[in-house]
Amino acid sequence: MAFVTQDRPMTRDDAGSRVAYLWSALLVAGISVVALLGRRAFHLPDVVMLYLLAILIASFRLGRGPAVAAAALSVASYDYFFVPPYYTLSVEHARHALTFAMMFGLGLVVSGLSGRLRRQEREARAREERTAALHALSRELVGAADAAQAAEAAARHAARVFGGDATVLLLDAQGRLAPPGEDEPPALAPADLEVARWVVDHGRVAGAGTEIFHGAAVAGVPLTAGLATLGALVLRRPAPGAIDESQRGFLEVFARQISFALERLRLAEEARAAALRARTEQMRSSLASAVSHDLRTPLATITGAATALRDEGERLDAGQRAELVETVCAEAERMERLIGNILDMVRIESGAMHLRRDWVPLEEVLGSALVRLDARLAGRRVTTDLPEGLPLVPVDPVLFEQVFVNLLDNALKYTPAGSPLAVGARFTSGAVEIEVADRGPGIPAGQEERVFEKFQRGAQERGGGTGLGLPICRGIVEAHGGTLVAANREGGGAVFRIVLPLREAPPAAPPAEAAEVPA
Repeated sequence: MAFVTQDRPMTRDDAGSRVAYLWSALLVAGISVVALLGRRAFHLPDVVMLYLLAILIASFRLGRGPAVAAAALSVASYDYFFVPPYYTLSVEHARHALTFAMMFGLGLVVSGLSGRLRRQEREARAREERTAALHALSRELVGAADAAQAAEAAARHAARVFGGDATVLLLDAQGRLAPPGEDEPPALAPADLEVARWVVDHGRVAGAGTEIFHGAAVAGVPLTAGLATLGALVLRRPAPGAIDESQRGFLEVFARQISFALERLRLAEEARAAALRARTEQMRSSLASAVSHDLRTPLATITGAATALRDEGERLDAGQRAELVETVCAEAERMERLIGNILDMVRIESGAMHLRRDWVPLEEVLGSALVRLDARLAGRRVTTDLPEGLPLVPVDPVLFEQVFVNLLDNALKYTPAGSPLAVGARFTSGAVEIEVADRGPGIPAGQEERVFEKFQRGAQERGGGTGLGLPICRGIVEAHGGTLVAANREGGGAVFRIVLPLREAPPAAPPAEAAEVPA
């Protein structure tokens, strides 16, 4: 809510009040009593110095008016009590007139100087208060997450600085003035809203304390950013002098700070929306490419092979028919993998993926993955290193098998034919670390994280794909509470490292021996 009330605005007491004149008179009376009590010990110059001390104190502590009054009272008291004839205002010798003039003149000079110093002090304190107010406002506006929070902070600070009630009204998409983030109309009278609308339309300060709508109960300040007007800061019952000429500049700077913050939040929101639209468009284009090319290619191959079997089946020998059937099966499996990856990515991003954890031996999950890829791994040497005593892992065996399948399939696409692959695991620091490594060209420098972006495919890819295999792997691993990172392998190639923390003691796992599995 961008409406704030402040009952105690920042004002100062007037030092030149009647109390100050009373203190001035009491000060001179006190000095007179001291001088009279020490009359036998004091000479006339000493008495003059005492009265000058009273004038100085009045000048620096009470203000210019009380200081002049103290000077006049000091001259009268000095003449009445200490200049013959005593207890009269008559002067026996004219030489005392110079003393009277010097006392009064010195009082005027000192009071003038002290008044100037006090005025400069007030101005310095006012500047300090304004700077502190702007700093506090800026600090809170920087931390605002949206326009509603910024408006609420701005209204609160405006109420404290200028007094009364404060409301921030912004123009919505329909051109209406309303507090940001609220559907309800602002809690202002129609006459107050008229002032706010005039301020927005004309871009000028109006209302109480100004020449325009001077009889209004509110004062409005436009919130502008460049040539655009964002809304208005409305002050109801502002403190006396809050909108006068001396404060007008500070008020406009205050409103400008609010405008800058609101404009920054608006631009940030537009930038986020633009980035989201760009990302959505990129994903749409990538998905369209995957559907139009990566799915169409195996579908066309299947269609061609099936058509050949249908139309030319009698003229083909057994070897040709077997080759075409194998082509249909291979391309169908490829299409199944592509569609499965797309569906898995949808389930991961929508939160529809449910884990069915079980304590399983890691070698069983890896073995199932190797069986699924048996045909594609033909001619490859796959080395597995699963040490004896490796604990069971709490994973969804079906999903984690897909992780191994995707990582090995990714290695097949980006490594030379016949190059070896290696899968290893070890238990350390309460976690199981798994590595899938190859001897291919490796990952370009600086691309270690980018390979996990959706639809990201390398230049050396063979066999086609949607670029979803690695993102799916990371999504499944993170759903299990683990991490998956990519790095370059010593001696050449890439390595994908999975870390699965074990938050509870696993059951004892059956022993497993390191093996070299030719495929």
